[in-house]
Amino acid sequence: MTHSSSNRSFLRKSWAAYIAVPILFAVISIGALFLLSNALLSPYKEMVGWFFSKSEEIETNRDLYSQAIADAQNGTTTQDNTAQTIDKQTITYPYPGDRYGEISIAGTTVSAPLYYGDDTATLNKGVGTFKDDVGVGIPGEGKTILLAGHNNTFFNGLQQVEVGDIVTIETHYGTYTYEVTDMGVKDYQDATAYDFTRTDENLIMYTCYPFDALGFTSDRYFVYAKYVSGPVLVDGEG
Repeated sequence: MTHSSSNRSFLRKSWAAYIAVPILFAVISIGALFLLSNALLSPYKEMVGWFFSKSEEIETNRDLYSQAIADAQNGTTTQDNTAQTIDKQTITYPYPGDRYGEISIAGTTVSAPLYYGDDTATLNKGVGTFKDDVGVGIPGEGKTILLAGHNNTFFNGLQQVEVGDIVTIETHYGTYTYEVTDMGVKDYQDATAYDFTRTDENLIMYTCYPFDALGFTSDRYFVYAKYVSGPVLVDGEG
């Protein structure tokens, strides 16, 4: 009886008990509320983060092609459409996500906006330009131009392409044409599908294969074309 009374007397008489017990309960309650609120609010945090990232993307992505057309219509452009060379420093080089042109192939249904970069968001909007190698570039740079498009949308018309067809790429700084030389199906990991060490301008377009496939496929349909015309981008003209 004495031992039991001694334990109870601590809770009744000790001043430390009046401080320690409430603090302990407060810490436990705050921890529980934090875990619960974090679990409940996590989806909303992700949604807010996605919204702001998309807003930033919309603000930074530019439509260089439409702006060039508007400038030409307003008479404010300084572009010489007959120029054989263009000082690279005088054009606005595209950033990832920028629309800088349009691509079309005579005799096919291919007619799509052309963007710089080829991530998922970009390919949902049009044809994308691969940029992650020093051996690739944009029209006029004298390098390999590697373009990608979805098989069930923007590049579905590649199945209609024949050797000799003309590919036209209109950019915000000039118009380029390429002649189709070959096409074929290759595995997506086949390193022979392209050559980034070439020093002549050439165009490669590819999409998932078969053309009616949905989701991931291991095959790609490639179309190859050689440079025919268009201003050459040079690092200074004198």
